Amino acid sequence: MCRLRLLTAFLTGMASCLLLTGITVLTAPGNPTERPCQTEPSAAIISDAPAPSVPIYLQTDERWGGLPYAGETLSASGCGLTCAAMAWSYFTGDDWTPIEMLNAVGNDYVQEGQNYMPGFCSWMHEQDATITSSVIYEDMARALDDLEGGSLIFAEMQGQLEDGGRSYGGHIVLLTGFDEENVIVHDPCSPYAVTLSLEQMTCVDWGYFISVWRS
Repeated sequence: MCRLRLLTAFLTGMASCLLLTGITVLTAPGNPTERPCQTEPSAAIISDAPAPSVPIYLQTDERWGGLPYAGETLSASGCGLTCAAMAWSYFTGDDWTPIEMLNAVGNDYVQEGQNYMPGFCSWMHEQDATITSSVIYEDMARALDDLEGGSLIFAEMQGQLEDGGRSYGGHIVLLTGFDEENVIVHDPCSPYAVTLSLEQMTCVDWGYFISVWRS
């Protein structure tokens, strides 16, 4: 009986030791059985938002065409202001219509009844110092180079922009794209973008150009 009690006590003690040891193994710091929490590397977040595009605004749009501007109305004299609204919308990504532009600048950039485009360029730079513009120049080759490099181009012209199109006494349009063969022109009197070949570009009576870009 004594031997049986001793054996029982021995076995009970061994079980207790194993249990205690097991607890120690599970809780001991630095135990090789413990593994740090693994986290998967986070995937890069890529925006699927479309790149900003240059809108087409019409100076004759009934929503603002009748508003007074430059001694007349936006419909009659707002070509430059409308082009400035297109450019500002592109640079900011906002829907900045000719109404917003007119409310912001009024007639500040009108000289002798004409849209003064360097003034609009200065205004854009004052709002956002990263938007820069060139001086007025007349070299079409430079305009195409700047356009291909990502600039927008304010362009003053006379006569017809395209065969069979409207003839202008003096007009501002916005050059928005160039692929080495064709130039995309946003005419504030046209509801669609005008595409001109290089040959057609040389036939237009251009007055001056101003390049505008984000630095």
